[in-house]
Amino acid sequence: MTITEGRWDAGPDIGDYDRHPNYHTADQLKDLCKDQEFDLVVLGAGGAGAAAGIEAADRGASVLVLEKMDFPGGSTMVSGGTIRVIADRDRALDHYRALAQGSTPDDVFVTYIDGLMEVPEWIAKHGGELVEDNFAGKVKARRVCPVPRIGSAFPNFPYPDAMGPRSHVRPSRSDRPYGAALWDFLSSALANLNVPLVTGVSAKKLVQKFPERAVCGVEVEADGETVTIPAKAVIMACGGFAWDPEMMKQYYGTELPAASPPRRNTGDGIRMAQDVGADLWHMTATSSTLAYKVPELDAALPCEIPAAGFIMVDQKGRRYAPETDLETHSFTHPMLVQDPVEGHFLRIPSFVILDEKTRKAGPLATTGLGFNRHYPWSEDNSVEIERGWIKKADTLAELAELLDLPAETLEATVEAYNQCHEKGETDAFGRPADMMLPIDEGPYYGAAVYPALLNTQGGPVRDAECRVMRPDGTPIPGLYSAGELGSIWTRLYPGGGNVSEAVVSGRKAAQSAIASLK
Repeated sequence: MTITEGRWDAGPDIGDYDRHPNYHTADQLKDLCKDQEFDLVVLGAGGAGAAAGIEAADRGASVLVLEKMDFPGGSTMVSGGTIRVIADRDRALDHYRALAQGSTPDDVFVTYIDGLMEVPEWIAKHGGELVEDNFAGKVKARRVCPVPRIGSAFPNFPYPDAMGPRSHVRPSRSDRPYGAALWDFLSSALANLNVPLVTGVSAKKLVQKFPERAVCGVEVEADGETVTIPAKAVIMACGGFAWDPEMMKQYYGTELPAASPPRRNTGDGIRMAQDVGADLWHMTATSSTLAYKVPELDAALPCEIPAAGFIMVDQKGRRYAPETDLETHSFTHPMLVQDPVEGHFLRIPSFVILDEKTRKAGPLATTGLGFNRHYPWSEDNSVEIERGWIKKADTLAELAELLDLPAETLEATVEAYNQCHEKGETDAFGRPADMMLPIDEGPYYGAAVYPALLNTQGGPVRDAECRVMRPDGTPIPGLYSAGELGSIWTRLYPGGGNVSEAVVSGRKAAQSAIASLK
């Protein structure tokens, strides 16, 4: 096997999709736009952009969808593809309100909840089918860390069960489940409605008319030329900044790896929105997971621990969290911490430490999701050990040397952990004895792990109508946003919400934009 451009050359890669007749390339853009002012131009062809395009066409508007990469799908195509089911509308609002802690208004959540309740019928209208699928339960059955939760990621907040089970679009192909199935459905719906989708077109600047400062088009780069596309309104669905190192340093304090497709979410939409006077929110919020970052692969590869004989330590060999109770979307919370004395991020990377029993229990990585979802991780981890991604040693002291950890501290940390197991005690971090297996059978293994971004949440503030807002609380005429760009989610992300929000906010942005044209 070989590695090409950061993708493992095994099976269909991320570019494997049906290229419908409505797909166009950058060199065709001028002909598409000739003598035409579109009602709506949508920036970004992921889940949010596709939903906006479908909704606009349903309502009789002329719409053009632009994608800067040479293939569409965005983060949606490599995601879990979850569409949440709301079990109790009022209590779901209470739960989301508690998680937001004042940083997202109630009316924005109400729009999301009500829109989500409409999604099953909308999908059925366009020939798809939502099926309840206990994805998190299946994952939980094969791993102890990270922890997937079917309901909310934060069950200790009020009414965590109000959001109900997860659902997914029924795949049209067995080899394309979850996010890929959702994208296939959205892409086919766009094609059936003859919505033009142009790839390889990079938006550079929003065009405004004065004195009202309304957005009336977009300036793009296509086929080596600058092209101005007039539009009555623009919907920004161009993602966050998981691949913009400088923006991450400014808002998180350090650069983090990402499991999402490289070179897509580079903060373009945030900068364009700022340029026309948008306010920002949720810039420190993330959805993340535990992952490996290896030189052979561009994107991070999600970690999975299949048995309880392991711990996670910082760069000084110390544990700091109940490893078997860390929810899969929340790893920036325990890891993105600067040491108050030294000033370093001593938990980035952290290190998983395990013994032979756990190594034999199954793969130490999640496959099937993320940009590297086709990487064929070996069942017994032997290939990855041979590659050096996982270090192997006969003793803990030797392992510590390979990982550049203090040997005495690591040995003492493992010994304290083993003693808690032997005594049947919950340890100082809250990990119960029944979620511990002793780390006592050599050889021993260790690997660097990171909080890897699934997506960022920050961006331009949007109101309940998905209008982009100025700092003074007024909307920017003609400008709307959807999806990850300025997401409604804050630092306490409930799980299963970003893809759901993409569909709901894409539809709502199109509805609001079209209503403003009447």
